[in-house]
Formats: sequence, C-alpha cells, structure tokens
Amino acid sequence: MIEYAETRVQALAAAQQAMESMARLGISPHPNNFTVWYIHHSNRLPDLSREINRLLDLGADFSPEISKSLHDRFIGTSDESRTLADAGERIEHTLEKLLLMIGAASRGTESYGATLANLSGRVDGADDESVQDIIGVLVSETQKMIRVNRKMGTELSRSAQEIHRLHDDLDKVWQEARTDGLTGIANRKMFDRVLRIAAEDAETHGTHLCLLMLDIDRFKQFNDTHGHQMGDQVLKLVARTVETCVRPDDVVARYGGEEFAVILPDTPLKEAVDIGDRVRTTVANRRITNRRLGTELGRITLSIGVSEFALAEPMATLIQRADKALYLAKRTGRNRVVSQSDLDMTAC
Repeated sequence: MIEYAETRVQALAAAQQAMESMARLGISPHPNNFTVWYIHHSNRLPDLSREINRLLDLGADFSPEISKSLHDRFIGTSDESRTLADAGERIEHTLEKLLLMIGAASRGTESYGATLANLSGRVDGADDESVQDIIGVLVSETQKMIRVNRKMGTELSRSAQEIHRLHDDLDKVWQEARTDGLTGIANRKMFDRVLRIAAEDAETHGTHLCLLMLDIDRFKQFNDTHGHQMGDQVLKLVARTVETCVRPDDVVARYGGEEFAVILPDTPLKEAVDIGDRVRTTVANRRITNRRLGTELGRITLSIGVSEFALAEPMATLIQRADKALYLAKRTGRNRVVSQSDLDMTAC
C-alpha cells in the first residue's frame, strides 16, 4: 500500500501537475491513471517515475494499455505481494505433506507396536514351527516399518530443501522491500522505520540523534541536458559517495527523486554538520563523465540541511526542520550545509 505524507500544499501541487500531464498526453483522468501521475509528480515511487521518464524520452503514446501496465506494475499487485502469496501457498502445501507423512508414520508405529505386543504373547510355550511363523511376521513388519521410516526421511529432506528455498525467497522479498531499486541503498519505507527506531533508542538512552537531508543541485536541468540515463548514473554515484563518507552505523536512504537522507545515531549537531560538509565536499570533487562518449559533464553539488532530534518530538517535525535548513541552503547559493541553528539565527 502506498503511504501519502505530502502536506496539503504539496498534494495540491502534485494533483494539478498530474491533471496537466494527463491532459497534455491525452490520458483519460480516471482514478487509476490519476494515481499513477499523482505518485509520479509527488516522487513517491522512483522506479515508476524512472519508467515514465523513459517512456517520455522515447516519445511513447500513453495508450490505455501502457497506462494500465504502469498501474499494474507499480501500484497494483506488486512482485512483493505475489512472491509472498506464492510463498504462503508453498508453505501450506509443505505443511500438509508433513502432516500426512507424520500421520502415516504414527499409524505405522502404532500398528508395529500392536504387532509386537501380540507376538510377545504368542512366544511363551510356542513350538519351533510357531516361532518360525512369529519370526517371519516380525521380519515382515520390521521391513515395512523400515520402508515407512525411509520414505519419511526422504520426504523430510525434500521438505527441508523446500523450506530453505522459501527462506531465500522471503529474504529476497525483504531485501527488495527495504531497498531502493536504482541505487541499492535504503528506500523511503526503510528510512521511516530506522528513523523511528533510532529516535526511540535516543530517548531510552539519552543520546543524540541527527538527520541530514540532501538534495542534488539543479538535477532537473542536468536531466534535461544529458538525459535520464545519465541522471540515473548520477543518483547511483551520489548514493555510493555518501555511503563512503559516513560510519557503519549510519543509514543512507533515498528519500525521493533526487533527495537523500542520512540518519546519524549518537551524533550531536556540530558533528553532524561536519559529516554533512565532508559529504558535500567529496561529492563536489567528483567529475561526471559520459564513458560511452568519453566526455566530461562537469560536476554536481549538494545542498544539505541538518536537524537534531528533540526528545518526544514527532518524526515529521524533525524531518521538516531538516527540510527547512535544506531549502535555506538552496536559497543562499547551493553547495552548502545549513543546520537548524542557522534557521534560528535567520529568524532573529
């Protein structure tokens, strides 16, 4: 399910852009199509936006079939839910087989026990011929029990392999559910979860927690000039570079579009600003090259906002404060780090 966190102003802007896009492209504004374009313009699903931009670059005709495909692929039944449904069916099938097998083995054990009890009562006072009959029955029943146990062992081995495959499938689903498809870093859903846990931990232990919000400067202009494929390469480069500048316990996430976030546990504001500046400087020193053409495309820069968690405040407030600092960095020249302390000074 898609979660919407836009403010009223942001939602109205995305809705208006969605209607304008559909009108320009001749797309029927029914609810499914509107949902696709609203999410695209609100940067909710980077993979959806990337596909739409690819189709726009190709000059594709957004026919009802293509529109339905976009909705089904990115908003309707997802690969994640299909895999989970399949895994559930396979688990149920495996458990049914195990229960049938255990039931058969249990009945076989009871039958074998009853046979032994019956034979033990016939041994006393039996003549040689009767003993031979008893031994024959005992051997036959024992062989039958061996076959049952052997079959059960084989089925248990198969079930164990199936459960191992299910574990791998579910692990893959979990990885995909928390990872951004393009950059390989944490996605928005994972960001929300980690930030909430980090805030709870900071409250419990009385430690610092800071948040960096990062935005690539003039990214739309770069995309328009060099194309969305090069834009995707820039997003990957920024993600990798930011990861090299932070510590193992810090979490780098793609927040949406060209915006990234870094969660910094156990980090006071001044140290967080230093980390942000290290990220900014490292990215600014990278040269962007089109390897296919062998040409340099210049450099990219980041504007960064920094906020520090205040005990018991909502996560939305922490994020909003970092966003305000980010926007101030944009307004005051870009390629800079602005903290919540700078917001306080600006207010004064």
